Amino acid sequence: MTAHDCMFPEILVEYGECLAPCAECGETPLDTFELAIAQAEAAEDALAQATPERHLFHWSPATNRKQIVRYGLRPGRRPVTHSTATDRLLADFSEPTEQGWRAPYTCFADSPSWAWALSGDQRSAPPGWWDCWQTELDRLESPIILPSTDRATGIHEVRTEHRLFKRGLWLVGSRHKRTPR
Repeated sequence: MTAHDCMFPEILVEYGECLAPCAECGETPLDTFELAIAQAEAAEDALAQATPERHLFHWSPATNRKQIVRYGLRPGRRPVTHSTATDRLLADFSEPTEQGWRAPYTCFADSPSWAWALSGDQRSAPPGWWDCWQTELDRLESPIILPSTDRATGIHEVRTEHRLFKRGLWLVGSRHKRTPR
């Protein structure tokens, strides 16, 4: 897939008109169509796995526990991973790189180990104690399911742009992240 929007000009052939490959990258309309079908199938597979009672997990530094117990998880809070311009560049993020970037969503994974890999295990995540919070998919308002063809569950992560109230969260464990040597 290319980083631009392909344009497929119509050309006249013996039996009528057809679409020519993109002049900029050479991608054909069929390539684009097949990619769209593959992406739709991956999303469909992920959604098939996303039962309402599916458990989801989110790791947060233990220093946030008091706020989470009081208010729940709130999107737009200062991130603990990828929070600086350098972190975002290293992570290959395409978002703007100015200081103060805040994700307008909260992320969840379908296993504690995968949630850890996506948050606390990141190079930019601070050392110290981290808490694992559990919820269920049906407790999220307007969840966005990001599919994955690399994971058996078909789900890369689940995001929500809405607050998850404390009544929908359970503290299920803690672990310590060591300071890198």
